[in-house]
Amino acid sequence: MKKLFGLVCCLSASTAFAQADIKQQQLIKKSTIHASITVGYGGIENPVLDADDVTSPILPSFAYYGDNWYFDDFSLGYSLYETENFYVDLLGRFNDDGFFFELDGVDKLYATGVVRSSSGRPTLPTASPINLTPIERDLSYMAGLSSAVNVFDAMWLSAAYVHDVTNVHNGYEILLNGYQVFELFSGTAGIEAGINYKNEELIDYYYTVSPSESKTRLLSYNLESATNYYLKVSYEYPISDSFTLDFKLKHTWLDSNLANSHMINKNGYFSGFTGITYHF
Repeated sequence: MKKLFGLVCCLSASTAFAQADIKQQQLIKKSTIHASITVGYGGIENPVLDADDVTSPILPSFAYYGDNWYFDDFSLGYSLYETENFYVDLLGRFNDDGFFFELDGVDKLYATGVVRSSSGRPTLPTASPINLTPIERDLSYMAGLSSAVNVFDAMWLSAAYVHDVTNVHNGYEILLNGYQVFELFSGTAGIEAGINYKNEELIDYYYTVSPSESKTRLLSYNLESATNYYLKVSYEYPISDSFTLDFKLKHTWLDSNLANSHMINKNGYFSGFTGITYHF
C-alpha cells in the first residue's frame, strides 16, 4: 500500500503544479468527484543507489474540483484568482524526493556498505566500535503558490514556489514548465517540459550521507542546490464513455552535481504508466 501511495503521488507530482491540461481539456467538471483506475503497467525508476524500482499493475486516481478549492490525488489547492487564460492558486503537495527513501527501505544501504565513494574502494571507518544507523529520510509536505497563463490556444506556461511546511528540511522548490495539448489519431496527446530547482537545504537533507550511515569511508563531497529537467509525453484515446487507453511517460534529468553524489547512481530516471482506464 505504501508503494502504491508513493507511485500515485510521484506520477501526479508535475500536474499538481500545472492543472492547465485538465482545465484546457475540460476533463474535470466542477463540484463533482472524479475517480478512475488504470490497469496496466507502470512505475518509477529509483535513482538512489541500490534501491529497487517501484512498479504496479494498477494506478488509481481521485479528484474533486470545487468553485475555489480542489484536491487531485494527494495535492491540495485553493484558487485565489482565475480567468479563462490565467490563474493563481495556493498549492500543497508531497515532496517527491522523500518517496525514493520511503518506497524501498533504503536503510539497507548502511548494512551492505555499497554507498558509492569517489575512490571506488570500500574501507571501514577507523572508529571502534562501529555503530551504524539506517539511512532514513522523512516525507515532507510542500505548500506555496502556483500560477499559469495560456499563451496560445492550447499551450500553457506555469510557475510554482513551494516551501516545506512540515519542518522536515525547511527547503523549497521552484518549478517552471510549459504544456501543449493537441488532437492525434482521434485521441488527445500532450507534451510537457519543465525545470525544477531544489534549494541546498532540501538536497542536503535527502542526499547527504553521514559517516554513521555507511561502512564505506566517504571522501568529502559538498552538495549544493540542484536544478533538474524533465520531459513528459501523454496520450489518451477514448474507447467508450467509461474506458480510455492511457499512456504517460516522463524522463527526469538530474543535476550533474546531484548525479555525482554519494547516494545517486544514475544521471536521470523514467516514470510512467500505460493501460486501460475505467472512469467511475
